[in-house]
Amino acid sequence: MVNKLIKFSVKITLTLVLAFTAFSSFSQEGEKLFKANCASCHNPVKNATGPKMQGVLQKWTDAGEEELIYQWVSNPSKLYNSGKSKMAKAIWDWSPTAMTPQGHLSREEVESIFTYVDNYAPPVAAVGAGGLATGNDKSNEADSSDYWWWIISFILVFVLFAILGVRRELSAAVAAKEGKEIDPKSTFATNAQQWFLRNWFVTMLLVVGVALFSGVELFGRAYQLGVYEDYMPSQPVAYSHKLHAGKMGIECKYCHHSAEKSKHAGIPSVNVCMNCHAIVHEGPEYGTEEIDKLHKAAGYNKNKQAYNLDEFGDRIEKPIVWNKAHNLPDHVYFSHAQHVHSNTANIDCRQCHGPVQTYTLGRVSTIDEVNAYAATDDGMERGLIQLTKPLLTMGWCIECHNKKEIDLTSSGYYEEIHKRIKLRADVNNKIFEDDKVTVKELGGWECAKCHY
Repeated sequence: MVNKLIKFSVKITLTLVLAFTAFSSFSQEGEKLFKANCASCHNPVKNATGPKMQGVLQKWTDAGEEELIYQWVSNPSKLYNSGKSKMAKAIWDWSPTAMTPQGHLSREEVESIFTYVDNYAPPVAAVGAGGLATGNDKSNEADSSDYWWWIISFILVFVLFAILGVRRELSAAVAAKEGKEIDPKSTFATNAQQWFLRNWFVTMLLVVGVALFSGVELFGRAYQLGVYEDYMPSQPVAYSHKLHAGKMGIECKYCHHSAEKSKHAGIPSVNVCMNCHAIVHEGPEYGTEEIDKLHKAAGYNKNKQAYNLDEFGDRIEKPIVWNKAHNLPDHVYFSHAQHVHSNTANIDCRQCHGPVQTYTLGRVSTIDEVNAYAATDDGMERGLIQLTKPLLTMGWCIECHNKKEIDLTSSGYYEEIHKRIKLRADVNNKIFEDDKVTVKELGGWECAKCHY
């Protein structure tokens, strides 16, 4: 009886672990799909361009339209125009903005998105300088997942040891009642060893399960070394890219003016900010609070509309110390000019930095965000390509150099290179297999290009 109880408990333990693993994997897949297809317009718990998504499946179910919600995701306009969905009409009345059809998603993928948003919990981020959050959703969600893994593992181990202890006491009681001699040298460890030997198949399953879990966890963490996607440091001024680059349409290179000429894109000086904010003294969200910080740094008196001068007639300035978001290892050479200038690669900023026009503070984008934007009409028009490796990693650079096609008509420099390649077709005939020339085929995979 006790032996059956232990076997049953082990089976339950393995079933719970496998079920939790499957649910976690399903939820993680939903997170990736949400960020790639929905995050540009929706937030799980807050209204954005579109309504919040948490609980939306239950709302459609309560309205008797559980099956129609999948038609809505696939082709919103078709369902709305059919007139058979009250929920579709309610969403249109809430915000008459056409939703992008997601017909490429299967029902299972849509269900995984709903699973993710329904189980999403807003992270409690630490507050840094200027009252801005210093954490990010991704790391907090990962910490929360790890936290629950540890709790469940502890409970399961506790239950297992409790059952083994009860079995030992019951076995001793039965042996004493039957008049059998009890081995005084018998301990919990020896009993456990004997049980494992008797139940070798269950033991093997446990060992394989622990080994697989440990291996997956180890490799998963190893692949995250040096990966800093979705990192957003706090800043002394609550600058909004969404306002400046998005709503106002200011070109990236107006502020980061050295991107075409220098290795570094450069952080704009306060003087660049003052080109506008000598006149604009109030913002839409923070009023005068944040812009006053710019005035103080520039030594500008907005009441007098003049700069404060010292006794020598020099401006009294105090530069703003910004926190760096993007940081490559010291052994890596990267030049913005070589990639951004119109006479060289002429790569759009969003290929590496994602849809910056939707951000507030500067942050490291994610490959899912970049790929989602690359799939839009605007992204395709800007020549963005979809990649698979995490941003700012070597694999990401190598993959881009392998896929990115060079426009040989953009400058005489590339025309000359093309001419030389044609003269040695016997050496470079791979280039003519697809009638394209990539960065790799012009030496973009040579180690010394980035490491020297």
